[in-house]
Amino acid sequence: MLRVPRVASLPVSLSALPLIGVARGGLIGYGFLVRIFSCLMVCLFFAGSASAKLCGDDVDGVDVPCACGDTVVGDLVIDGDPVTEAVCEGNGLLVKAAGLAPLQIDLAGHLIRGAGRGQGVMVLFGGEGGARIVSSGSSAMLSGFETGVVALGANTLQLLDNIVVADAKRDGVRVRSDGCTIRNSEVRRAGRDGFALAGRNYHSVGNRSDASKRHGFQIMGQAGTLSDDVALGSGGAGFQVTGGGHSISGCQARNGVRSGLHLAATKVSIEGCLAEANRGSGIDGHGTQWTLAANRADGNGGDGINVRGAGMRDDGGNHGENNGNGDAVQCVIAGAACRDVVAP
Repeated sequence: MLRVPRVASLPVSLSALPLIGVARGGLIGYGFLVRIFSCLMVCLFFAGSASAKLCGDDVDGVDVPCACGDTVVGDLVIDGDPVTEAVCEGNGLLVKAAGLAPLQIDLAGHLIRGAGRGQGVMVLFGGEGGARIVSSGSSAMLSGFETGVVALGANTLQLLDNIVVADAKRDGVRVRSDGCTIRNSEVRRAGRDGFALAGRNYHSVGNRSDASKRHGFQIMGQAGTLSDDVALGSGGAGFQVTGGGHSISGCQARNGVRSGLHLAATKVSIEGCLAEANRGSGIDGHGTQWTLAANRADGNGGDGINVRGAGMRDDGGNHGENNGNGDAVQCVIAGAACRDVVAP
């Protein structure tokens, strides 16, 4: 296939959106702005399209190499593309499928660098069901962007796999996409949250957040499933959980400034998690209809496990020790001491 050169593009910056505005002498809240966020992103996309180019391995029969700020419209395997050679002043790559077929973007172990503005990879439309953003072989890295990966809305993201985000000024990975899977990925030194996940029926598997300034994992929405995720050295909670219907298993939260797991949610299952050496409590919060089994809280500065609310069920094996000072709660679920024996 022919390969064509590139031109520059305008950045899409999440921080450019105001948190509040003035209308009729009053305030427009953040919630309102979130509802129109997707529309604004589309407008910004078209604003930059005059100087950006379309790229991918097959753009109307042409292999067009991708450079900083370009829009990927077809499947792509990064191989000598200019986006890996320069520091991107704005966005790394935008993704907007030209048709309904879901795209696969393979970063193939490469490094894409940003100058602190724009998004590393931002998916506007990934095809029906969403795009697959992966790295075959070794992990790919998105370094120095405002946010590493952004996918907000239906048909944006299906899979994120084997991606490392480093030194994002805001979030490492921010995704709201129903049914998506994020796995085997890592965020290092995010300026805010490591992984900020929302939507319904999404999956987070084997991911790691290291030294995020706020939460390692910000879990929102409904019916998220988290398995074997790790939060280390978070500036807030290792796992900050809201919404409802989540299942959390095999998680670890260690050496955080606040609680290991802090929850304000309903219908949550927590099993086999470890909260260790956090300055706050190990596992704490309030809600309704939780199930807890085989969790441990060791050596935290506050309480060990101390959760409150109606319909809490202790399935046994929950344990806390060496937490706080002499009067700290080691393990209490809805006002009752934990049962160390796992329920059959």
